[in-house]
Amino acid sequence: MRRALPPLMLALAGLLLAPAAANAQAGKAPAPTKAEVERAASNLRVFMAALQSDKVPEVAKSALFACIYSNSFSKISAGTDKLLTEKKADRTDPNQVVAAMAAVCGVRPGEAPAKK
Repeated sequence: MRRALPPLMLALAGLLLAPAAANAQAGKAPAPTKAEVERAASNLRVFMAALQSDKVPEVAKSALFACIYSNSFSKISAGTDKLLTEKKADRTDPNQVVAAMAAVCGVRPGEAPAKK
């Protein structure tokens, strides 16, 4: 059984996807497809879980937070999906998704994130 998204998570997803919808209305970019929205929502759930997990190193959490602060989540999510496809990784495995997301954000296994 799937767990419903908490209202805060839905609001955050709406805020993250709103710029794409506004750009699409202005003719700048096409609106995301239903599949893209679902992938982004899944990636956002993994992202939030990683930030709250005691199993994710603090250095990785800091890099992920800095990454979302400096980049649009659509860019992070697209990069994550691209890397998962290139590596033929399992998109349903949260560990692989967060590892790909961390790599997109500049975190390498066993290293501190690159300073920007």
